[in-house]
Amino acid sequence: MSTERERKLDELARRYRERLAQEWPEGETDATGIEERVRRIEQEVLREVTEEMLREQTGKRAGNQASCPACRGLARYRKQSAQELVTLFGRVQIARAYFHCASCQQGFCPQDRAWGIGPGNTTPGVQDLVAALGAGDAYTHLPSVLRRARPQVVLDVKALEHVAQRLGTQLAAAPPVGLGPAARPVAVAMDGVMVPQRGGCKEARCGVVYEPDWTAARNTTACAGLRKEYLGTLASRDTLVREVCARVEARRPTPTTRVAALGDGADWIWEGYARYLPHRVEILDFYHVSERLGQIAAAMYPQEEKAAHAWREAQEQDLQVLGPGRLLERLAAWDPERAKAREVRRVNLGYFQNQRKRMDYPRYLREGWPIGSGAIEGACKHLVSDRFRGTGMRWKSPTAEPLLQLRAALLTHPDLDLRPYAYAA
Repeated sequence: MSTERERKLDELARRYRERLAQEWPEGETDATGIEERVRRIEQEVLREVTEEMLREQTGKRAGNQASCPACRGLARYRKQSAQELVTLFGRVQIARAYFHCASCQQGFCPQDRAWGIGPGNTTPGVQDLVAALGAGDAYTHLPSVLRRARPQVVLDVKALEHVAQRLGTQLAAAPPVGLGPAARPVAVAMDGVMVPQRGGCKEARCGVVYEPDWTAARNTTACAGLRKEYLGTLASRDTLVREVCARVEARRPTPTTRVAALGDGADWIWEGYARYLPHRVEILDFYHVSERLGQIAAAMYPQEEKAAHAWREAQEQDLQVLGPGRLLERLAAWDPERAKAREVRRVNLGYFQNQRKRMDYPRYLREGWPIGSGAIEGACKHLVSDRFRGTGMRWKSPTAEPLLQLRAALLTHPDLDLRPYAYAA
């Protein structure tokens, strides 16, 4: 260790001892008082240590020339440029070498790129923190959240948004590695949910790949055992289907292992499975079927709520025990007098006839397949509704898409380290 560094450490130790002596309570105090004193010491000490370490590392240069990142021309060193760096432990003034390119008239500091400095002069650690927070809550709420959780980090709303957009864009370009081969049967489901935009709405397409477990409890640990992978996009349906099916293929224990492919009856879902997902078992979402049964029951018993409820429950039971045959027979034999009821019969009889091959619920249950779309309904809620459908929210696709990718990645990998994506941006 150099003499200069030893002197610096001695000086820091002296100052910290004095600071501790100032803050150490002389008389009685409570836990809150102690926490306040320690917090003040922590903020001051950690910022000073960060500042001293950064000053040792900044301002260096390998020479007087550097390759211009804009045009690849030869840039020359001009000066040391000051910057207020936003770190996890406070704002710190540093200096770094500034180069200027005569060919394209652009200036740059190579150290910014090498260190992954992002919007608002943030370090990768700060970007990791605020992007994770931005994926979960409205940008306008983040300053107050940071004041409680990390008061050393002070950024305006626009900088916070830019950080989340930046890392979301990198995640879309280089998604995290998937969860790997499944230990249990694999299921996949897709659906869409509307995102409010300026001038209207646009459908966000969502997908989830998971390993169903009928015995799993409803808690965080058991849910993690389902190994859910979340995917979403505002791009085309085909874009989502291809990505979802690619994730399924990566999860199959063998190339010919059958996969449960759930849908609510939308043609784009079944057509997508047919294009990209071989060796599948197509299953019509039972909850969607139940909704249609409710419509039929209401048309059969318009003034008899109890009778309608009993009929619906009986059909649901028959479907799970016997399959769709008896339901189709009953609908075919039903001859309603009212025009509205006849239309209900026509629409639903045709629908169930077309979906019959996807309604073999007794077999699905015997083989342990899921028959309901709870997983994708939850995915639509967690991935889109909880973040994009808040009061007064209106989005544009170019800013919503990166956030959607960021949120999907963090829902799939809750402990994902986002700092490498800051370096790559």
